[in-house]
Amino acid sequence: MATFSTPAIGGADGQAYRFLDTLAYVRVPGTATDGRLSVVDLRMREGHTTPMHVHEDADEAFHVLEGELTAHRPDGTNTVTAGESVVLPRGEPHAVVVESQARAVVSTTPAGFDEFVTAVGEPTDDETVPTEPPSEAAIGRVEELGPEHGISIRGPPPRP
Repeated sequence: MATFSTPAIGGADGQAYRFLDTLAYVRVPGTATDGRLSVVDLRMREGHTTPMHVHEDADEAFHVLEGELTAHRPDGTNTVTAGESVVLPRGEPHAVVVESQARAVVSTTPAGFDEFVTAVGEPTDDETVPTEPPSEAAIGRVEELGPEHGISIRGPPPRP
């Protein structure tokens, strides 16, 4: 891996992935920043939710471009809308619920979420946001591959 000493430029084109029930694009892979940061463009359907989980070694930031999402933590929630951001610290359990169809730029420091997306996701030429919940096979890949990427599932998704 090269030393990160020049700007890393993310592109608007690139491979789309069906990542659970989202459409994801890796805009800046960790390989471009010597593992310091990765940037993923996520397009999420209303109702998308993650299980309660922990990124053991990475801080995770959501910058919402469209829509609304709520970050759930054991001690409360934070709802952010277009133009707002929420940064979730490493080692702290959280889940994300999409309140209205949303698009967010998700960055992690250090990088790694980009590799999780490409490991769990399935390349697709269909660039529409999925409308159905994720398949059991996709959920199984999260449970199987999460630990390899420093992500541990801590509980079910939040209940409305």
